[in-house]
Amino acid sequence: MAQIANLVLNDGKATPVAHTFNPIDVRDGVAKWADKSGGISVGFPVISYSVRQPTKSTRAYKITRKIVLPVLAVTAPSTTTGIQPAPTKAYELLHNSEWVLPEQSTLAERQDLLAYVKNLDANAVITNGVTQFETTW
Repeated sequence: MAQIANLVLNDGKATPVAHTFNPIDVRDGVAKWADKSGGISVGFPVISYSVRQPTKSTRAYKITRKIVLPVLAVTAPSTTTGIQPAPTKAYELLHNSEWVLPEQSTLAERQDLLAYVKNLDANAVITNGVTQFETTW
């Protein structure tokens, strides 16, 4: 079992910037990390990850990850009272994924699946869909 530690991930800028996601906690088998560099907790990007063991009804490991990137609302510098409004979340970008790995799967099969996922995420069909909202036909 891996001990929870910082995750350092590059962003998607033209000149990538490394962001450190610090461990928040591990609760009910779900590990969570947050990038606290923005200083406003409602706007912290959060990553969660879990590995669920096989059960009697589902003889497979289920590995899930979730990335949430909140975007803060732009507020006026002050109100009629002269007080800056509290930061609020305008919306959030979200990614969810799940691997289902049967107990009888081999290491080579799991490595193939991981490679396909990595390569698919880097493929132009997916990158253009995410960045430009392009569909396939």
